[in-house]
Amino acid sequence: MESIITNEKDERFIELTKELDNEYFQLHGDEVLKYQEYNDLKDPHIVILALNWGRPIACASFRLFDKDTIEIKRVYVKKRYRRKGIAYKLVKQLEKLAMEENFKYSVIETGRENTAAINLYKKLDYEVIDSFGQFEGDDLCICMKKQFKSLIQAF
Repeated sequence: MESIITNEKDERFIELTKELDNEYFQLHGDEVLKYQEYNDLKDPHIVILALNWGRPIACASFRLFDKDTIEIKRVYVKKRYRRKGIAYKLVKQLEKLAMEENFKYSVIETGRENTAAINLYKKLDYEVIDSFGQFEGDDLCICMKKQFKSLIQAF
């Protein structure tokens, strides 16, 4: 397995995010449509793809949230590759890239019922915060934040 850095225009990333959206739609129905605009890929993203024998099996990305903060987005692992630590590794790689660019924080939003994602982010030292942006007052979502340690401390 290998990982590569790309961007939001990569067709492999776009296909994986479509699978992610389909999974959410199957779980939550039309309720997910209200998040469609938030999850579009108009803004530049730094993307990491995990490839197995050259085929994309997982992705994670970040985009600029503010001058000190990135927002982790579109973390997805195909079903047969889950529970192998792939998402953890991808998010760690994104965080390392962000620290190298002198970002201080990372934020993420996920579904309140998505316990696998919440547990992953807690394992990565994210803490629950007040909801931000369009998620304020949205009981279906949970927002989390992490302050980066310096690169020397982190590794």
